[in-house]
Amino acid sequence: MRTDATTEYFQWVNLHWIVYNPITNYFYVTDPDSNHVMVLDAASETEVGEISVPGAYSIDDTSDHKTLYIGTAIGDLYAVDPVAMIVTHRYVASQIGPSGYDADAAVVLADGRVALLHGTGGITLDGFATFAVWNPSDNSLATIGSCGFNIGGFSRSPDRTKIILSSVDGGALCEVDESTGRTVTGGGSGFPGVNFRTTPDGNYVIVPANTETLPPNNYAYVYDAATLSLVTQIPVSGDTSTGAGFAISADSTTLFVPNDWMVYAYDLASGQQVGWLPNIDIPITISGMGWGPSFNPNLQAVDGTGLLVGPLEEGVGFIDTTTMRTGAVGTEFPYGFTVPAAGPTTGGTPVQISEPAPFGTLSGVYFGSQGSKNISGVSGPDTYGNFGSISATSPPGAAGPVDIYAFITDGGFQILPEGFSYGPTIVEVTPNMATGEGGGTGVIYGYGFGPVPSGTVTGPLPNIRSASSIPPSLQVSIAGNPAQVTGFAPYAYDLQTPPFPLQALAYTIPPGTAAADVTITSTSGSTTAHSALTYLPAIQQFARPGSNLAQGIYDSYSDLYYFTDANQIQVFSKTQGSWQSPITIPAPPGATQRLWGIALSPDGSKLAVADTAAGAIYLLDPANPTSVKTFMVGSEPGGAPIPCGVAISDSGAVYYATVGEGIGGGDQFYKLDTTTGGITNYGIEGPDVVGDAYLRTIISSDNSRVFFNDDGLVLYIDTATDTWVPASVDPSCCYGDEDLALSANQAQFEATSYLYDYNLDAESYYALNDREVMNIAYVYGVKLSADGSLLFQPSTNGIDVLDGRLGNLVNRIVLSVSLSPNYDALVADGKDNVLIAITGTGDGIAIVDLTSIKEPPALQYARRLGSKSSPDINWRHTRSDSGIQNQTNRRANTLPSTGRRIPHVTKSIFSASRPRSARDR
Repeated sequence: MRTDATTEYFQWVNLHWIVYNPITNYFYVTDPDSNHVMVLDAASETEVGEISVPGAYSIDDTSDHKTLYIGTAIGDLYAVDPVAMIVTHRYVASQIGPSGYDADAAVVLADGRVALLHGTGGITLDGFATFAVWNPSDNSLATIGSCGFNIGGFSRSPDRTKIILSSVDGGALCEVDESTGRTVTGGGSGFPGVNFRTTPDGNYVIVPANTETLPPNNYAYVYDAATLSLVTQIPVSGDTSTGAGFAISADSTTLFVPNDWMVYAYDLASGQQVGWLPNIDIPITISGMGWGPSFNPNLQAVDGTGLLVGPLEEGVGFIDTTTMRTGAVGTEFPYGFTVPAAGPTTGGTPVQISEPAPFGTLSGVYFGSQGSKNISGVSGPDTYGNFGSISATSPPGAAGPVDIYAFITDGGFQILPEGFSYGPTIVEVTPNMATGEGGGTGVIYGYGFGPVPSGTVTGPLPNIRSASSIPPSLQVSIAGNPAQVTGFAPYAYDLQTPPFPLQALAYTIPPGTAAADVTITSTSGSTTAHSALTYLPAIQQFARPGSNLAQGIYDSYSDLYYFTDANQIQVFSKTQGSWQSPITIPAPPGATQRLWGIALSPDGSKLAVADTAAGAIYLLDPANPTSVKTFMVGSEPGGAPIPCGVAISDSGAVYYATVGEGIGGGDQFYKLDTTTGGITNYGIEGPDVVGDAYLRTIISSDNSRVFFNDDGLVLYIDTATDTWVPASVDPSCCYGDEDLALSANQAQFEATSYLYDYNLDAESYYALNDREVMNIAYVYGVKLSADGSLLFQPSTNGIDVLDGRLGNLVNRIVLSVSLSPNYDALVADGKDNVLIAITGTGDGIAIVDLTSIKEPPALQYARRLGSKSSPDINWRHTRSDSGIQNQTNRRANTLPSTGRRIPHVTKSIFSASRPRSARDR
């Protein structure tokens, strides 16, 4: 079943992606990349809900099945009510235990305590030496590290009295008694046993093993759960690599061993194969090291009816073991592709499925539950390498996508999830908001928009196709009004073998008001997404011809906006709706100017401006801007660092980041004392990409902290001591982006696409589905609403609105103008959600009114163990200009999700603009 899951599950070592709850008869599946727990009904095999849990990674329930505990990739621990499907408590990582603990993986023990594995982040190749047992009733924490190996697999016994661990480096196993702390070690050596399974009766631990010798070399090692001594080894036909995904029946009698195409069943008592079932095979969107099944469901849960369930690419797989076959194993089907992949609801569409592997005699083809009466098959590949095919005529069906099933007389069958669409199907309309004047480009994803190339998939297009390839029958209307279709992609994924036959079209959004229906018409029919596009007030544009604006700020004391231009500060009054007289900044003798970063002191008495051409910082009083002090702090590349981003305190201390010089390892964060002219170097090495002027900084309203994002290394400076404190979690320099923002109420902070509280305890990160990261690029200039509940992320032609606490995309807005990639595209006043955007090349601005967008509801669960006003504890030790000190609990978070990061379009002050992301470095 397709969901909006985005995690590549096979890239992570996790024995607890999913849990079955007998009270609700639901399966709960974590998805760290989307910040959700998916809830699926076992009876109907459908999704019935989602629970927002930032970084949801490992899941387990209490013995009474009334509470779910969810460890996260952020390190926080969440408690969830499985019946109400709501979060009841968030345990912040920095306050778990007396000194803080990252609770990435969590299993619940018999006495109510919770075993935690620290800082997996998806498990590194090195594993982890220790784990901990935490008591939620008194917040006590005991760290345990007596197994003698680096931990890979982490689980518990079915009776919850023992923690079971395996080595990431070899086959060693270890059990720790929860009450006595007594350890038992065993297992083998050599092949990593990270994906072990425990029989539900608690008698055995079963480990996939590959002897890496001549066949037979695939085994299931069966260990006595009490002694961890080897009981037997069963030769098996399925996958026993680190990508193995064993499963065990609820009655503990049958071991299921999958490979990419089949699931083999073995009797645990005799070790004999007793049956087989076809597996579900779905192509993946990202390749990488396999720590679990890549193309198939990781079958970690079973209900009382024999239903095996597990997550896989963009969804969840259900395998009914009651349909197990015996005798000779049937046809093994890899994934196939349907041409055409859509037709009318009346049926009668001839469909052909390309088949790269040979198959037996065809017995039936079903479109959903309806059988086709006209079927044929040609096995392949032939002697010339040509693929075979299965042909069928679609029966009548209800509008929407259906799975296709092809059955073979030998018992094999093939499933193509959502392989055919009756009529066109709209999966997502994005953007889902536009400003009233229209004119922007919208993208619609779905099925059945137009024809696909015949034969096998030869390479889906990475972008929307040009107008010449648009099917003549493809039409779009908005609120009943025709919209021009400007592009069509027969395969929306940028992949050789897409997991679903997703298509995309681009269209020009017409002017409109309120919420509008979106209708698509193709040769296979028409479909409507009701109220799928909402119109916001039209933007107001104010051109400034000849300008090249870089950054703007709002002065609440004068109700004016200041923008840096090449050699002057442009002044705008939103109240009057007009530009005011600019502020002239005298150039240093013989110098060329390029004003860049600009900042206002919290009390409004001082304005600081960085000049990336002259290497100067200017200081002036905005109430009396004729008197300007100049501080020459930098020069050309190769000399003293050139300032770019600035923040200024009430006392006149200017904190500034510098332009990359390309010398490698250069320090890029300083403080200027404008009273003495003295400069403090904080010794923080930056990305140092030549010409990169995108680093920035911001000061808190009480002047106590200055925040800095070192291209992924997030920190703040304590202005009283000049020591610096890192965030609890970040990508580390230089694997992030260079944006940052602080909400007006100082409660929420964003940096490098992560969300933090004021103390830099990580709360979440950006989460978008696989469609939402395509056909878009960001620019710098993120801002937060006054209370931090909404985040505004500018893109090249719009604004993404995310939940400022949970990280999920709420709305995507398209504008009729492009936003400037110069430096900082948005300005917020800290009072309402009316933003000013720098447009085009920096030659104008636009007022964007987002006040009609609803603020998300308040979180209904406790956010901290202690009071919100409690002082920052010492789990994240401070740093000084002498370097890093004792950061035992802080870690850089190398989440697989960072590969899905939307790149920012940047423009070096020394070269032309280009898209740039963490993967460029």
